[in-house]
This record gives sequence, structure tokens and C-alpha cells, in this order.
Amino acid sequence: MADKKMELKLSIVASFLITIFLYIFLHEAGHSLVAIACGAQITKFSILKASMAYVGGSFTALTGSLLNAAGMLLPVLVSIIVMFFYNKETENMFYRVFFTAFCVTPFFSTIAWIIIPILYSFGSAPKHDDVTKFLNYSGINPFIISAAAFALLVAGLFLAYKKKILQNYWNNCKSVKNAYPAK
Repeated sequence: MADKKMELKLSIVASFLITIFLYIFLHEAGHSLVAIACGAQITKFSILKASMAYVGGSFTALTGSLLNAAGMLLPVLVSIIVMFFYNKETENMFYRVFFTAFCVTPFFSTIAWIIIPILYSFGSAPKHDDVTKFLNYSGINPFIISAAAFALLVAGLFLAYKKKILQNYWNNCKSVKNAYPAK
């Protein structure tokens, strides 16, 4: 049974490391895809520094807004697609832990899209953040953005619940805990 506890720990660590790498890649790829679609040339793409840079391009208020939102939207979109391929009957611990990490993590990036618009409305938002840049480009009421981000967060967690991703992860944790009662 000690092997099961170690397997869970290793699954959690490996899943979150892979998820962080994939999230950063998708986040920066989201920005890059919009920049390329607007005629820009990507000059830097770094996963380790979580950044990308571009030169050129022609941006409107809409495409400038999309450029800043795409860093959050692409990982969320990929997460939603991946959730539809989740097999709730698979009992492999790594599979369950990885799917939980990969499918849920992007939705937590929406928390910044809930909080920063509120800060923005009081003049306290970080100047170079994607959310602040989005609000500057779009001119959309910050409270509408906060409400939309909250709805997206709830929808993502609800989908993960409906697909049994959260329950299977929790059941794995409980089974390991029950195998090793507190002394």
C-alpha cells in the first residue's frame, strides 16, 4: 500500500509540472496566434520566461483585445476540448490526476479576469497585465468582464464535475488516505 501513496504523490508532482509547462505554452501560443493572424512576426517565444514578443502587425480595438484575451482563452478552450475525451472509467491514478490538473488549472486563470477588472475600475490594476491591456483596448465595462470570467470559471468547474473528473480525483485521494489511517 505504500506504493499507492507514493504513486499518488508522484502523479501529483508530475501532473502539475507537465500542466504548468503546457499551460504556459498554450498561453503564449494564444497570444502568438492572434499576433500572427494580424500580420505580426514572432521574435521571442519563451516557456521558461513565460513570454512572447512580436514586431509589426496591424491591430484594431477588436484584435488588440483578442491578443490580450487569447492567453487565457486558448488554454481554457483546449481544456474544454480535452474534457470531452476524458474516460471516467479509467482507474489509472496518473491519468486521473493529470486530467484534473490539466483540465481545471486553466479555469483558475480566470480569477485574474475577475479581480483585475474590479481593481481597474478603482484605478489600481497592474499596468502591464493582459487583463488591463484588454480593458484598455476594448473599453468594455470592467464589471461585465468580471461577471463573464466568473461565469466561465463556474462553467469550467461544472463541466469537470459533470465529466466526473473532480470526483475521480477526489476518490483517488480518499482511497489512499483510507489505506493509511492517521495514527
